[in-house]
Amino acid sequence: MADFTAEDAERAFLEAYNMPTGMPKHEALERAARMSDALGHLPLGVSCRTALIDSAYYLSRYDLMLAPFAWVRAAEEKDPEAFNEYEVHSLNWAHKWIATGLRRDPKFSLEQLQAVIGQLADRYGKLGFSVQPVHGARAEYAYHVGDMAGLAEHLGRYLATERGPMADCEACVIEEQVWMLARLGRHQEAAAHGWEGLSGDSGCATQPQGILSALLWPLLEIGELEKAAHAHTTAYRLIKDDEITSYVHEHIRFCALTGNLSRGEDILRRSLHKVTAVQLPADEMSFAECASVLLQRLPAGTVFEVPAVGSRTAAELLDRLSKRAVQLAKQFDERNGTPAWLDRITKSLEQKDYPAVELAVPAAPVTATAEESVVFGDPVEIAESMVTLYEQGDFVKARRMLDSLPADMDSLLPPDLAAHAGIRRMTTGLVPFDPAVFDGLLTALPADLALRYQARLAMGLPDGQALAERCLAEATTDYTRTVAALSLAELYDDAHAHEQANEMIALASSLDVPELRGRVAVETAEHKARQQDLEGAYADVLAVMAGELPLNARFEGYRLRLRLETLLRKVPEAVATAREFVSAFPLPESAEARWYQVATIQELDQEGACLGDLRDAVAISRVHLSPGHTAHFCFALSGGYVQTDRFVEAAEVLEESLRLLQEGQEDLRLQVVFRLGQVCRKLGELPAAERYLREAAELLPPEETGRRAFLLDALASVQGRLDKHDEAIASWRAGAALWQQEGNLSEAIGSLVELASSLPDDEITETRAAVNDAEALLPLLDEPAEVTRRQAEIAAIRAWVHGQTGEFALAMKQYRDAEALVVSLGDEGWRVFVVLKAAHVLLIADDAAGAEAEARRAASLLPDDSQVSNVLSMLSEALRRQNKPSGTDPLVRELTARLD
Repeated sequence: MADFTAEDAERAFLEAYNMPTGMPKHEALERAARMSDALGHLPLGVSCRTALIDSAYYLSRYDLMLAPFAWVRAAEEKDPEAFNEYEVHSLNWAHKWIATGLRRDPKFSLEQLQAVIGQLADRYGKLGFSVQPVHGARAEYAYHVGDMAGLAEHLGRYLATERGPMADCEACVIEEQVWMLARLGRHQEAAAHGWEGLSGDSGCATQPQGILSALLWPLLEIGELEKAAHAHTTAYRLIKDDEITSYVHEHIRFCALTGNLSRGEDILRRSLHKVTAVQLPADEMSFAECASVLLQRLPAGTVFEVPAVGSRTAAELLDRLSKRAVQLAKQFDERNGTPAWLDRITKSLEQKDYPAVELAVPAAPVTATAEESVVFGDPVEIAESMVTLYEQGDFVKARRMLDSLPADMDSLLPPDLAAHAGIRRMTTGLVPFDPAVFDGLLTALPADLALRYQARLAMGLPDGQALAERCLAEATTDYTRTVAALSLAELYDDAHAHEQANEMIALASSLDVPELRGRVAVETAEHKARQQDLEGAYADVLAVMAGELPLNARFEGYRLRLRLETLLRKVPEAVATAREFVSAFPLPESAEARWYQVATIQELDQEGACLGDLRDAVAISRVHLSPGHTAHFCFALSGGYVQTDRFVEAAEVLEESLRLLQEGQEDLRLQVVFRLGQVCRKLGELPAAERYLREAAELLPPEETGRRAFLLDALASVQGRLDKHDEAIASWRAGAALWQQEGNLSEAIGSLVELASSLPDDEITETRAAVNDAEALLPLLDEPAEVTRRQAEIAAIRAWVHGQTGEFALAMKQYRDAEALVVSLGDEGWRVFVVLKAAHVLLIADDAAGAEAEARRAASLLPDDSQVSNVLSMLSEALRRQNKPSGTDPLVRELTARLD
């Protein structure tokens, strides 16, 4: 006799059933199954085996299905009454999986596999199910053994046969068909079939990532690189935390073959547990093959930490995995009696790259430094040339000379030239600026040259005005006087001493130093801009730039022209000037121009229209600017992705921005984490959204009440969707209070309305309280249209509350009031929504005829097709409740046609 009871066994089953997916759950189910067998508890044994089959499926361990499936088949013959309706369905459904499991493990014979497919066909035929899954199994079998003619034949039937109750979901069927079409080389057809299948939400846990992964290869083959990038980015984001799925293998290979080696390496590192994990042989072979394709392209000495193995270089790991892929291919071929798998693995390992595919986060350009060159020759002559070129305004050639003078060679130069080189390295950002070192270097220069450097740096110093005035007073050359006068003009303008600034501009012009005429002309235009004469400054800078200018003056001219076009909201001109600016100078000089370009794009809200420019800025910044610059550019690029509804790409580039942020960029961090929280909310990644929004709340200064209120509203909506209702209530109420503090009463009402709309059905008391508080604020609003809009929202919520409490007449009155208010606003889409809500209340009240009438009225009000499916669903349900046929109803037919 067993020392446990039926209640013990049932409790063990329920505890195991509710465990998360994994081998511990599977083993717990096996223990419960053995307990049921010991007790002779057949129905519980059936439940345990059914759960074991499902567990094996989610573990991607089809081999573990075989024993419970055989047990269930035997139990079915012994006592069909031991099965409930769900278990009968599960047995019929799981029969498809057994064929998959046998095919993917070479230890089972082809005869066994063929027998299982035959049994599947017989079973489905006997039960009257569609044989579409049978055609799919036969097509997969044909491909597996290398029978491409058989694949084409059975795929044709698979495509032509309608789905039935035993077919996979529509999206999964499309995924399988895309793979098969691609294997036959029908890439255009595969891409079209799969892309169309992405429309709508399938509700399937493996979609859309399955279709997107299948689409990678046909899209690459037909040259749809942007779509391929989207498919990879979107799919991988959905599977990156799944340690079981085999989809990830294809994404490793995709990165290897499209020039994204760094990303491929990152994905492989996250998947290294698969090197030693227990997998179906087909999955193990797939991983080994795809990882090998990547490893071939990585530096041989790249080190990987492999779980249960230790450190291995890329070369060592490649040797291990490529040999394993070939070994498994041979085992399959030996079982199948064909060379198909060895041929496929060999071709895969020899495959050439596709054209490079640009992903959401741009990488550094391979040829970013192509225009740079090192000058060879006498260091003294190079240093002298550098000084002359800087004085003449040709900072491009001067920088080449500076780059050709390594700092460790300064001791070989005369002291004055060494000082020039050291100072220029600091002022161009090649080394950090050190005031003490700077002052020490000045002592090696003639007094007038030292004053010149000091005058240029006066703008960034607390006592800059006094320093510039001293430089002007002590200067002995017109060149230095002009430099000091221009610095003083800017300093005086910043202090609103415009008359003194006028005098400095006049002095600089009168000195008329040939090398500085361009600088003086640009500064004269900027002087006008600093006095708010923007149009005058713009006319002047256009005139100046129409002539010949030294490069340094032309750079400043572009900067001023771009800033003025931004302030004057000359959007097309500013975008064009920014592009002209960055192309007017070679790298690395043009890298600095990217900063001004990106700032302009952001200020003019043109991120979505300038995605290409922003991508280029990120790529160039990786080589020629700091990680902090790149973080800023990534944030700007994320704005472009958000504006074009590419939220997956936005999340990817925001995460990169977060990784690159530097100390001192706290405000940018706040912007990044807040936007990332919003994007994750849009993607349904709610735990991440909550985490980022909480971080943003911690970073946001308390005095910024408006931004904090907006943030709290976003956080509350996430908390509500996570069923953290107490926290959501607190966040929404805090947001409403801050909106009132900010003086924005409409937004305060909006927070309370959102609170009331998002509470669970049983939170009637809190819902009413939120609505009452919102209504109390209505008399304080000034804008009549806004009052009406908020009244309509409140009336609709009150109607819903009455419906929940069974007060159907009051609910209908409130919905009628809400509809009248919406009509006065002229919002027909909202009106349809309210009418459908009223129809729903009538259904709850068992007034199906009234619900039908409301649904028909809603159909007559439709302004577009956005709510057709909702109207059709309500009308169909109302007809069903009355036992009326919907298939012959003219309006149902019309709405169905519109939906199609």
